[in-house]
Amino acid sequence: MGEERYITLRNEKIYAKVMGKGEPLIFLHGGPGGEHRFFLPHLQDLSQHFTLIFYDQRGCGQSEKAINEEYTMDGEVETLEALRQFFNIDKLNLIGESWGSMLALLYAAKYPNHVNKLFMTAAVGATKGGYFRFEKELLNRLTKDERIRLEELSPKVNQGEVDVVEIFKIIDPYYVYSPESLIKKTKTQSNARVNEQIGKDITENYDVSKDANKLSNIPIMVAQGDHDIITPEILEQELINYIPHIEVREIKNCGHWSVIEQPEQLQAMIKDFFQN
Repeated sequence: MGEERYITLRNEKIYAKVMGKGEPLIFLHGGPGGEHRFFLPHLQDLSQHFTLIFYDQRGCGQSEKAINEEYTMDGEVETLEALRQFFNIDKLNLIGESWGSMLALLYAAKYPNHVNKLFMTAAVGATKGGYFRFEKELLNRLTKDERIRLEELSPKVNQGEVDVVEIFKIIDPYYVYSPESLIKKTKTQSNARVNEQIGKDITENYDVSKDANKLSNIPIMVAQGDHDIITPEILEQELINYIPHIEVREIKNCGHWSVIEQPEQLQAMIKDFFQN
């Protein structure tokens, strides 16, 4: 379903899928290192009201690996800007999930005049503090044995000795409110190198709080699960304190993966936000 194509952005082949008709919405997937299929089929009914543009970030999903396999936050921002120019969209409507919410904020801070509205779900925060907080809160939910196993696996995944799926087996149940929801998750792949490199960049450099004034004229909404790893209460500290005009809506009985657990509610919020 939808038109699939490879487009060349900044000398790299990027996979994109376009469906529907109407005002364009650009989807930014999580990870870092995930892919666009995470959103589908859960949010595809929005194609009845909007043109949906999904793409795999560099080195992710079906997109080409970056030159020299070097990945940075700013590299992803510039690829998104190239995508905007390719589709000849003056002002973007962005939907960012998890790491994608951070990418959306980074893009808006650098190119505020090219953003119409910004919608986030499973948001992390405005600074690297939110990223560290996410890791801390997740580890607090794991059992002692799971934490030990995670510490053993992480370096092996980064070195390519073990598939990242082994880590997902440990942490996936903590990304949802109801474990039964996991059966609805579309099978996706993850690029461990992208995750490691952009993760390192985040821990050293991520901070949009210093550019909060540039975001002041952009309508921004966050739909956050009440049982997300970064709860709505924590989000007040890690995001709203820096960008106070953001509207936060809580999704009941929902963890980090609102796209999977509460897609109907999420779609209703997206539709209302971008049509009003």
